[in-house]
Amino acid sequence: MLRPKTKNQLKAIKNQLAVFFLSIITLYSCNNDKKKSDHEINKKDVQPKTKENSKEIKKTTTLFSFNNQDNTEITELSGSEVSDNDKFLLVGDSNSISVSKFKKNKESQKLIQKEILLSDEFYYINIDKNSFLRKKIDGVDYFLFAVMESPQGNGDPEYILSFIMVNTVTLKFYTLKYVGEVTLRCEECIDGGFLKNEALESNLAIKKELYLFANQNKWVYNPTGEEKDINYYKNYEQKWHLDNNANKNSDFIKSTYYKENLFQFSGLYDKDQVTENNDFKIVTYFRHNVIGYDKNKKLYFPIIVESCSSGCNKTIEFISKDEIEVSYEMNIQKPDTINLSKIKFKNNQP
Repeated sequence: MLRPKTKNQLKAIKNQLAVFFLSIITLYSCNNDKKKSDHEINKKDVQPKTKENSKEIKKTTTLFSFNNQDNTEITELSGSEVSDNDKFLLVGDSNSISVSKFKKNKESQKLIQKEILLSDEFYYINIDKNSFLRKKIDGVDYFLFAVMESPQGNGDPEYILSFIMVNTVTLKFYTLKYVGEVTLRCEECIDGGFLKNEALESNLAIKKELYLFANQNKWVYNPTGEEKDINYYKNYEQKWHLDNNANKNSDFIKSTYYKENLFQFSGLYDKDQVTENNDFKIVTYFRHNVIGYDKNKKLYFPIIVESCSSGCNKTIEFISKDEIEVSYEMNIQKPDTINLSKIKFKNNQP
C-alpha cells in the first residue's frame, strides 16, 4: 500500500526535477552555441580572400611598357613585391619579373601572352632603370635590361647579375648571367665572371649583343689602365691568392709590400680590431682580411686574405715581438701562429 508523500519528500522531488530540467536546458544551450560556433568557423573558412586577409596577393607594378608599330598591342615589363619607396627594387621573400603582351581595343586590354623572365627566393632584385634599351638585330626588335640579385641574409656573399634580352614580337628571351661578390676594386660593381649559356651558343648574334650590353653596365667590373696590372695595390687580394694558392702546402706566407694605405682602402674598422706593438700594427676585418703595417719600413702588407659567411672571423694577439696568434670564432679550428719576420715578400721595396 502506497503512502502519501510527506512535505519534505515532495520538496526533495521538486528539487530533483528542477536540477534535471536545468541540466536539459544547459545541454541544449551548449549544443546550440557549438553549432553556432561551428557555423561561424565554416563561414570564415569560405570567406573570399581580400587584400586584407590574404598573404598570396603581391604588390605588382609596371616597370617599362611600349606599343607595337601599328599601336594595336602593348608590351609591359612588370615586377612583383615592389618596394614602397622604389618600384625598381623587389623586396619580397619570393620575387619575379614578367613580360606581358596585351591586345588593345577602345575600352580595355586583353592579355594574350605572358612570360616569367626571372624568379627567385630570398634575394632582393634591383632593376637598373637606366639600362632599358630597344634595339633591332637582324631586322627583329628587342629590348634589353639589367638586373642585380643580392642576398637578403648577411651570410651569402654571392651576387647575381642577369642581362635579359626579349624579342618584342614572340616574347622569347635570352639571359646572360654574371656571378661574383662585392669588391674593393670599385664602389658599386661586382667582381666575378660570366656563366656559360648553351642557348646563346646557337645564336651568335644574340650572344654578341648581350656580352656587349653587359660589359657596358656599371655593375660589371672591368679593369682599366693600372688596374690591369696584378701588382697594382687595388689588386692586392688577387695577388695574395695568386702567390699563396700556387703552393697551398707551404709553411710560410707570401706577401707584397705596398706604400698605399691598405687600411684606408680596405674600409672602416673599430679599435677592438686593432692589435699592435712597437714594430707592427695589425687590423683584422670582420670575417675578412688581416692587414699588417710595418712601422719601421712604413709599408703595408696583407697577411691573410679571405672572406666567409661564418666561421672565419679572427682575433689577433701578439705572443712575441714578431709572432701573432690568430684565433677563429666559435673555436672551429686551433689558433694559428704566424711569424711576421718569416713572411716571404715578393718585393723588398715597392
